Amino acid sequence: MHDYTGPHDYFDEAYVNEWASVANSKRPFRPELFEAIVSELAVLHASKVLDVGSGPGFLAERVLAGCDVASYHLFDFSPHMLELSRARLRDFGHRAVFHQGSFLDDGWWRSLPAPYDALVSMQAIHEVREGARIPKLYGELRLLLEEGGIILIADEVNDGDQQEEHLLSLSEHETALLRAGFEEIRTVHTAGDLVLVAATFWGKGCSTERAAMSRPSSHRS
Repeated sequence: MHDYTGPHDYFDEAYVNEWASVANSKRPFRPELFEAIVSELAVLHASKVLDVGSGPGFLAERVLAGCDVASYHLFDFSPHMLELSRARLRDFGHRAVFHQGSFLDDGWWRSLPAPYDALVSMQAIHEVREGARIPKLYGELRLLLEEGGIILIADEVNDGDQQEEHLLSLSEHETALLRAGFEEIRTVHTAGDLVLVAATFWGKGCSTERAAMSRPSSHRS
């Protein structure tokens, strides 16, 4: 299993608790993105949602409170983040479903109960730590979506003032999503240094490719 987390140590309980305690004060505009995601999911009437890199469950809490979601699946590689999520979402009972795993691992998505009506991610896609790996991740995420499903990605992007190796520009995200098979790509909301992008998958050839990729691999990292 890959455990590389860049400058963060999400396997350290004290670090995770500190991160969670300041995340929304460090970026006080994050709730704007939460509300924008809730609005998108409400229009879609998404019943089954996957949160990729779900962290301490801030987004999950807002979606479960504001949307008629039957099951909200939280996927994160940090056991301490999932522990915080379980505590935060206790009142939502069986609607909150937890999965520990890393999207850096080969075939990481195979164990998840796809398909989903929607995939959401809040400040997690860049944790591949190399911008060049993001297009591959988008291709894997597409395989988890139901036909007509939507992907909602909120993250930092490179622009004229910022050029980081682990990030992509907004146009590069759009190109990567197109090449992964998504359509109707649009910017939903921008707040602070975060941009929320939406895209839809209409299912062209998805079932065949999903079946092919789900066969056991001869190599796992």
